[in-house]
Amino acid sequence: MNYVEWLRVRNCLRIVIVILGILLVLAVILRVSLARYTSPEAWIAHMAMEHDTRESHVTLPDGTKRMVLDNPQERTRIIVDDRGYLGRHIVIIEPSDRAQHEEHSNVDIGSIRVLKTNHGTMSETIIDTNGAVPMLYYMALADIVALIVATILAAPFAREIDGHLEIALTKPITRTRYALGVIGADVAGILAASFLTVVAIYLCQLLFESWRIDFSGVNARSIGMGIACPLAWYALLCAGTTWLNRSYGAVLGFAWPVAILVGVLAKIQPVNVVAMFVHDVAWVLSRFSPLSYVSWAISNDQSTVSSPGGNFEFRLLIEVLLFVVYGALVIWQWRRVEA
Repeated sequence: MNYVEWLRVRNCLRIVIVILGILLVLAVILRVSLARYTSPEAWIAHMAMEHDTRESHVTLPDGTKRMVLDNPQERTRIIVDDRGYLGRHIVIIEPSDRAQHEEHSNVDIGSIRVLKTNHGTMSETIIDTNGAVPMLYYMALADIVALIVATILAAPFAREIDGHLEIALTKPITRTRYALGVIGADVAGILAASFLTVVAIYLCQLLFESWRIDFSGVNARSIGMGIACPLAWYALLCAGTTWLNRSYGAVLGFAWPVAILVGVLAKIQPVNVVAMFVHDVAWVLSRFSPLSYVSWAISNDQSTVSSPGGNFEFRLLIEVLLFVVYGALVIWQWRRVEA
């Protein structure tokens, strides 16, 4: 009986796959383009070709293969420790006038970490490659895609009512069973979109760096938050479109702008009486939005974001409760259509 909703989910996932495929193709093109330019390996190869460069190799007690490149004329020294699948630890010592003018900089780009420090006339740059990429990055990006997919799918009952009489019959199954089947199809589509996003991002990562992923900040609670937030957002919009079925396009179209505006107004500190009134109203409204309770767990089992919703477990519980409450409102209103 919910065959149409499965078709909507399939079509939505097709669009997601096409977009992710385009991003993957762009990543391949970028990888080919960057291969011609600067990289840690290119720096090493360029210096090794210098006429006055002396190259030496040694194996450290732990099995690490070390290569040292010395160029006294250029006052440059490069030490490369090859740690296998753990990546390379590269130390570059060169005159400061060749490096950037910052006294100190620390940059993390994916699995590559660059630490640069100036010591008088000399500059030391430390590069660590093939570091583990935090899984939380994947989850955050997957959540963004899941929220977008949830917004697209969040009007199944309004679309069912659109263009029909207010009375719709679904025998021989009950309307509750039909509603649960439709919601289940959309939930499956949202979760599938999250999974496809993680796979696509991981494939893009493999084009540039190591396959290693850091799960130290990920546990069952953070994964639960990554699943509960998009589903609660879906249930909120589904409730809005079901109760305002004749204006479901406006509900979906203004959902994000209104949620962002309310969130911003709830965070801004009031400076006068009018601003305080607006802040208080926005704060109350923000309590109904699942986006207000989003947070992640880190390795010490604490939240990375301080939120009025309480600790991490409490916010996760609220997300689940919002999904249940909004879902119940959807089913209740859908049952009333038959009355």
